[in-house]
Amino acid sequence: MSIRYNEELDPNEGPGFGCFVTQAILFALLLLLIPVGLFVFNWPVWLLATLLFIDLILLFFVSMTSVFLLRVFFADRRKGRGRTTGVARPATRVITTDPDPDVPVDEEATDEIRSE
Repeated sequence: MSIRYNEELDPNEGPGFGCFVTQAILFALLLLLIPVGLFVFNWPVWLLATLLFIDLILLFFVSMTSVFLLRVFFADRRKGRGRTTGVARPATRVITTDPDPDVPVDEEATDEIRSE
């Protein structure tokens, strides 16, 4: 298994949104079934512990699927912005008091400013 950096993510190689929704619904149902089984149906403790263990495993898969989907989503959004790889460099600004040679200088206005 090789670790690949800075490569495009292929959304067809991983789980889709339907898989995420199915896992999330199953997780929520099992999470709600545990207290109902405890207080209403008086299920044995071993059954509730098993449901809790299965729910923790589902929580792991839901979180991993959501991380994958978020990476695919934001990688797709990043393409549209025209962002390049590497560190962003600040724009170089040059501040000078010399007049711009392309702009005609109004001599009367500069004489008034100098006289004040």
